Amino acid sequence: MKFWLLIIAALMPTVFIPSVASADTQACRKQDPGNSRPRIGLVLGGGGARGLAHVSIIKELERKQIPIDCIAGTSMGALIGGLYASGMTIDDIEKMVTTLDWPATFDDSLDRPERSFRRKRDDDLSLLNAKPGIDKSGIKITSGLLAGETIMLLLERLSNEASRSGNFDQLVIPFRAVATDINTGEAVILKSGNLAIAMRASMSIPGILRPVKIGEHVLVDGGIVNQVPVDVARGMGADIVIVVDVGTPLATLDENASILTFADQLGSLLTVSNTNKSLESLGPRDILIQPSLANKVRTGDFDKVKIALEIGEQAVKDASVKLNALVRPGADNNDEKRIAITHKYEREKLLMEFVRLNNKTRYADEVLLARLNIATNQYFDVDKVEAGIRRLYGLGTLDSVTYDMVDENGKSGLVIDIKPQGYGPNYLETGLNTYSDFRGDFIFNIRAGILRNPINKLGGEVRVLAQLGSEPAIFGEYFQPLDVKGRYFFGVKGGFENPQLNYFSSDGNRIAQYELPNWGFDLYTGREFGNFGAATVGYRQRSGEANLLIGTPNVVNNDFNIGEAYWNLTFDRLDSFQVPRSGTFASLGQTLGRKDLGSDNNFNQVNLDIIYAHAVGAHSAYGGLRYHDTVSGTALLQNQYRLGGVTRLAGYRPNELFTSNYALGFIGYTYELGRLLNRPAIIGGTIEYADLWEEGSAHKQEIHASAYFGFDSWLGRFLFGYGARESGEGSFFLELGRNR
Repeated sequence: MKFWLLIIAALMPTVFIPSVASADTQACRKQDPGNSRPRIGLVLGGGGARGLAHVSIIKELERKQIPIDCIAGTSMGALIGGLYASGMTIDDIEKMVTTLDWPATFDDSLDRPERSFRRKRDDDLSLLNAKPGIDKSGIKITSGLLAGETIMLLLERLSNEASRSGNFDQLVIPFRAVATDINTGEAVILKSGNLAIAMRASMSIPGILRPVKIGEHVLVDGGIVNQVPVDVARGMGADIVIVVDVGTPLATLDENASILTFADQLGSLLTVSNTNKSLESLGPRDILIQPSLANKVRTGDFDKVKIALEIGEQAVKDASVKLNALVRPGADNNDEKRIAITHKYEREKLLMEFVRLNNKTRYADEVLLARLNIATNQYFDVDKVEAGIRRLYGLGTLDSVTYDMVDENGKSGLVIDIKPQGYGPNYLETGLNTYSDFRGDFIFNIRAGILRNPINKLGGEVRVLAQLGSEPAIFGEYFQPLDVKGRYFFGVKGGFENPQLNYFSSDGNRIAQYELPNWGFDLYTGREFGNFGAATVGYRQRSGEANLLIGTPNVVNNDFNIGEAYWNLTFDRLDSFQVPRSGTFASLGQTLGRKDLGSDNNFNQVNLDIIYAHAVGAHSAYGGLRYHDTVSGTALLQNQYRLGGVTRLAGYRPNELFTSNYALGFIGYTYELGRLLNRPAIIGGTIEYADLWEEGSAHKQEIHASAYFGFDSWLGRFLFGYGARESGEGSFFLELGRNR
């Protein structure tokens, strides 16, 4: 997570005009208006990972029996303060921050099994998951690197019950979150509504987390204008404030300071002015706690949770002299309210008597409800609700999905707000594949096109792609679901392509190279089975020719026509199509070429592919079977099976070997070296065995092996390694993307 510090420094504005919080003088007394003791407000400042020190500070205040009557927080201070105010115990908060997978929390990418089956098929085209918008004005990109989907689900899980009141004065402790209106530069004090959304808005770092719109306000991180919201706690009626400032202090730097140190310094410069102004307002009875985090914990150091907690604990001990004056033995610390509150951990069963959508998308409500699959008159189950929301995100076209449990007209129910991508429905699609064997064989293709999705209420889509490079092509497709559950579909696709076909000698030398310009179309229909599978039947018609580019002619008839019917059953639960570490993929199908369908030859092919992978920690083992058999007739040139590359006989180049029949088994192993921006970098290898044969010819067996370094990058699978045959021949290879 340290990477985003650089972006903060580059993207955050340097000047904003702060506003004064509106008066709210009774909030600190609403819980116990008859008590005349001084009211204590807790102010929790922003600071990213540094703000995790808030947890141990609150824990120590509880231990000392110092009552807290109201809380005002900014950014991470709003997150910790909001959870504590909602009724979550400080022990549970501590457990949460120490066990949470923070890098995963700041990663919005869905696990591949959660993507819709249709979106998984983008992998077949080596398309990037990232799809910026496009219109007449040009390319439109998201307003933040992260939509904050994962963070939002976490916040809703932790605070859902508390958010039902809609009034932050009705929480166990009255609470305020501070955010910044990006259009006016003014502070916005959030005191009602959905608590999770309020916390999320307060921590929306510009350029990193997408802004949150609440009413007419487009909100970003509150630290920009009010890093330490002392004035907000005062406005709530606090007589005494305990202020926790975890901002990064300005350091004395020279020209040799590291880039991360410079990034922290620039971030501090943006908030130091409003922080100093807040601290100058403190009176003699107020208490300032500034944990000595210094360079021990930077803003993005979420891997240093325990260090931050230890430093926070020590900071309370250092301030004990002044804090001891606030000790109230036996004072109401809201223990009874905290125990009694209906919370995630000890929740009364809540009956969902209705489920209602606030649907701002082009999809019909019925389509979205079918994917949610949440029945009414069932008890609220946060796991089922989150699973449904993830299925919605799997469509790839939604900006945010948030939910509330509400009481309306004496009934409790679930209200779900669904917003489309702000830069859709036209998306720019890109992808590439490249391969080199460092011996002169080089392939490079780049793809670009437009996807319009959805084009109607059922989720139909239109795609146009062009490919430039070694194998130019242009491709179009119309895909249309036929029912609200997205089970049945039909489609048509077609276009022009010009793939290369190479013939090699037994010693690996190219003896001929052809180009195969051809054009045609597919008509298909089928049924999807949730996110994991589909059955498809279709008809394919293509015509083309084989043109010799270099070498000795091997093809007798240069012209070819394809007319075939096919069916296919697919099951896909792999975690990654590029670098699988867990899950299963299986595909079974048949292709029937017939002269009466327009084919040059009659032939019948059966095709089976199975891949299974299982991971234990950093280790993963995988294996698979490929069986492709021309059971009758003579396969056309275009229909012959092409082998070469990892798991397809690694000792050959991609598409180096052609055959009408083969059976191939492989096993592999990978070890995860680490993660870059939550994507795995691995080392691994395979052993592959194949039996190849032609009708009327003897079977030929081959054993191949590979060793490689891999990375599941945004551009597709990156592999660098060495493939070898049993004979000892082999070569190094570099592959990016997925080859044919």
